[in-house]
Amino acid sequence: MRKLIIIFFCISLLSACSGKKLSGKEIGTQVCDCSKKANAMDAADPKRATAQADCQKEQVAAWNKVKDNEKEAAEFNKVLSDCASEQIKKSFGQ
Repeated sequence: MRKLIIIFFCISLLSACSGKKLSGKEIGTQVCDCSKKANAMDAADPKRATAQADCQKEQVAAWNKVKDNEKEAAEFNKVLSDCASEQIKKSFGQ
């Protein structure tokens, strides 16, 4: 039984460490998609505010992943800037 636990632990550790690291652009796109989905919800939907708050938390966590890498941070900020511009234009019907 003990050997099974050790094997399971090793497999779990390898699985967690072998994941592909996302670029700043990919991380920014994920945050943008979350924001678009939350903002597309009906304004009267009581879950909209929660969804928007969750996206804000996701954005903070994402920024913490890229902030120490200048290139990734720039890519992340560019994606979010373009996303915000797109959503603002959409909100004004452009």
